[in-house]
Amino acid sequence: MASLFGDTDATRPLAVMRIGLAAVLLAQAFALAPHLFLFFGEHGIVQAPIANALAPLALPRITYLVQLLAPFGVGEGAALLVCFGLYVAALHLLLAGWNTRAAAIAAWLLHLSLKTTANTSAYGVFEFATIGLFYCTVLPVGAAMSMDADPRKREAVSFQSQLGLRVVQIHLCIVYLSSGIEKIRGEQWRNGEAIWRAVMRPGFAQFDLSWLAAYPMVAKLACWSTLAIELGYVFFVWPRRTRRIWASATIGMHAGIAAMMGLWSFSGLMIVLNAAAFLVPAKRAVPVTSEPLRELLLLPAE
Repeated sequence: MASLFGDTDATRPLAVMRIGLAAVLLAQAFALAPHLFLFFGEHGIVQAPIANALAPLALPRITYLVQLLAPFGVGEGAALLVCFGLYVAALHLLLAGWNTRAAAIAAWLLHLSLKTTANTSAYGVFEFATIGLFYCTVLPVGAAMSMDADPRKREAVSFQSQLGLRVVQIHLCIVYLSSGIEKIRGEQWRNGEAIWRAVMRPGFAQFDLSWLAAYPMVAKLACWSTLAIELGYVFFVWPRRTRRIWASATIGMHAGIAAMMGLWSFSGLMIVLNAAAFLVPAKRAVPVTSEPLRELLLLPAE
């Protein structure tokens, strides 16, 4: 079965995904640390009873840990600090690739607990971080560029890495296609109003772009460029001739979101996923003979 992929070693792209994901989430964690109780505390922006009522009971959350530790005299503040500290520690281990699988599982569960606790203020980056960390729990992301890496075991995880990277690639295609379809159905993305609202919204606007009111075509072009990138992603990111161009355009789009709206953690995460999935070359030890099959199944080679 591995021969279908031409004995391709895709461990390096997955390693880049692991390192980039951990680095972005660590930066986000340090940014959130001064406001920890404001976002995740029982008496924060949204109090615990309201947040708990809006999230599925089956999902882990800090409240459960607080209730578990209460009989031992551990308060809500101490429990939150312990949970956040363990989360940061798990991300450091994931970044270094030491006991990678265990670190990924711990980071995923703790991140999910924090996300559920602050579900009313969570947005796209929390969703994609949860997805990315889950992939780290099931894929061989520590097989390369890590303290766990063992060259003697690379061949054993070859097919797992190939299949895992292909799943990540397909997932990204579904995300951008569904996002593009949803956007184009709305009039605001067709007439340019969506970009205008985004860059003028208090709390997100990084620059004074009020001059766009005099040049509505600029906002309209920005909207249609976004639609073209997202709707064309699934069609142009697969062919080798257009892969780098389209992946780079997508990364540029997210860099623009970071610069114009200050959503650097979301943009950083999406840049990492795109770069790892389509720009980091995978090694190919043995070429396949079937050209159509190679184009369909093989990963980018050096």
